[in-house]
Amino acid sequence: MNDNKKLQQAIHHIIEKAAAVEISSNVPFGYSQLAALKNLHNYCINQVLKDAEVMKDPRKINYMASQEFKIALVALCLSQAMVNPARRNRETREFFIENINIYQTDEHTKMVDFGNIHPADVDASVYPEIIEDWMIYRDREGFGISSLIDEKTRLTGLNGFQRGGDPIYEFARFHRKYTEKERIKEEKSRDSAQEAFRNAVVQSLANEMTRQQLLAGKNPLEILDNLLNSAGKYQPSRQIRRELDPEVEQNVARLLEYDNSRSGRER
Repeated sequence: MNDNKKLQQAIHHIIEKAAAVEISSNVPFGYSQLAALKNLHNYCINQVLKDAEVMKDPRKINYMASQEFKIALVALCLSQAMVNPARRNRETREFFIENINIYQTDEHTKMVDFGNIHPADVDASVYPEIIEDWMIYRDREGFGISSLIDEKTRLTGLNGFQRGGDPIYEFARFHRKYTEKERIKEEKSRDSAQEAFRNAVVQSLANEMTRQQLLAGKNPLEILDNLLNSAGKYQPSRQIRRELDPEVEQNVARLLEYDNSRSGRER
């Protein structure tokens, strides 16, 4: 066996050993979160294989992968902090770098210690979707933030987002801007749904007014006001006209005339 083949086998063994470790944490994660973290760790191994230091000394694969893994976790936690006004000014990149530590507990387990970061904040930061976003962003074969923006916005772009700077901050800024965009979209969707409901109710009652007599002698428009306002779905921005449209008034008059004539016959 020649020396080059021995070297390739040795490198392959190092990679397999690094990829075989289980990920543990001082924060309790669910199964899907642990699986996503394991996937992220193995992704980090692949990323560092082309690193200049690793190519020079393959024995650094596990160490360099842990460093890349830490960068990813800092970015995830910072991204979550930046969408929370109460946290974004005090929990900085440096705060997370100081508190997140990764070390080998034994040959088969790699521990992620989140230090003084609140466990609930860590739990909210680690989920499969944002991990996938980081892998798209960090991929050496991709185009960084351009690839991520194209993927998340379906090529529509992200207006107002400032590119560049430290990768961790760039990713976190993207996450905040994208989250804001999605929340605005959700709010508009809720408003549209409420408006559609209002229009449906108004249309339904308008139709009823042309074929039903007044209920208990009340003005139909007052009934409409009471129904919508009690449901809390719609507050009229201006006073509704109190007089009936001529066509509706004629329909109501015909109905009342018919009822009166029928009542007279019954007597």
